[in-house]
Amino acid sequence: MNEWFDFNEIDFFSEETEETKNNSVDSVNTDNQESEINIEEINNEIEENEETNINKLDMDNLHDHEIAMLQVIDKFEKRAWSHQTQGIKTGWDAFDKAFEGGLQTGWILIGGDSNIGKTGFISQLSWKVAVNNDDVYVLDFSLDDPMHDKIPRVVASMNKVIINAVRNPQYYTHYPKMIERRNKGIETLRNMVNRYRCFDSSVTTDIDKIEDIIREHLIYLDEKGEKKRIVVFIDNFHDLTTTAKEAQGSDKNKYDYLAQRVSDMATKFDCPIITTGEFKKINGYRRPQVDDLRESVKIKYEAKAILLCYNEVSLKGESAGIYFEKQGDPMKQPVFEVKFGKNKFSSFKGRLFFEFYPEIAYFEIADEETSKQYNNALYAVD
Repeated sequence: MNEWFDFNEIDFFSEETEETKNNSVDSVNTDNQESEINIEEINNEIEENEETNINKLDMDNLHDHEIAMLQVIDKFEKRAWSHQTQGIKTGWDAFDKAFEGGLQTGWILIGGDSNIGKTGFISQLSWKVAVNNDDVYVLDFSLDDPMHDKIPRVVASMNKVIINAVRNPQYYTHYPKMIERRNKGIETLRNMVNRYRCFDSSVTTDIDKIEDIIREHLIYLDEKGEKKRIVVFIDNFHDLTTTAKEAQGSDKNKYDYLAQRVSDMATKFDCPIITTGEFKKINGYRRPQVDDLRESVKIKYEAKAILLCYNEVSLKGESAGIYFEKQGDPMKQPVFEVKFGKNKFSSFKGRLFFEFYPEIAYFEIADEETSKQYNNALYAVD
């Protein structure tokens, strides 16, 4: 067990002061008020323009195809000014900016080698989306991990507790403060059932059944009058199954079909769908490219964003050149790199860095200065 874990006395990360928190809240509230005022003014202008435009048209003499086009425009404008087009926050500001303000409708694929941290990354991401958006309901499909592994990941990253202490608390009772954090995490999970639900492969891996589950939740929310958006997470894409005839015969047929289905589902339900994905065998330790994705041809056309993940410490150990240091531990600590290999949401095609704490399945996004240092080290290595 690493020396840095003084479970009872030491906080894992420094906390904001109350003054900083208050300033942040005031800033957000001010921004929201200004945003609401601006949108209201713009909406009034749009309504005035619509009335003017309608008056210019001879509505009685419009053809059916012209009326149909007007309806398309009206539908577009209604959606464009609705909350549906506002980015869904992750709580990682730099990550949100890369998606033009947060997660948007479309398929986002997070690719990575095995055992580098991508399951932990998507797990924390799904939880952060649930926590940071009270108008969102998260459906988290864990096809790689059974529930007795999934829940420990979520609680561990939420409250910075050793994963094994969540899974087997009876072996950690001599760390009472850690067990307290663990129990608070379980209670938080209970209190978040109105925003978050996870499934494992015992429920299904079939794409049709997953689509049915999404539809059922949307119908339920609508019947209850809850104006919530759905965000779907699937770990991982290459574990999805289907009985469709056109998907049989080869892996190419299967994953071409599944790629089309996932993309179509995101459009149909007007929601972000975030999945992990596997790479083909990569020779050596080079950083991945989009073409390294397993059965990548259809994926790279259908996914709106492809994030390529890399963890040099996981691959090279103490020979790694990109790492961070942790007090009390002489070993190099992993930095999780996220390169935007494709991004149709914004012009960002750069790389984000996260300091990764595998024992607690936690990712801390690097600040701007630290990211520059990692970038400089990366190009020095390359």
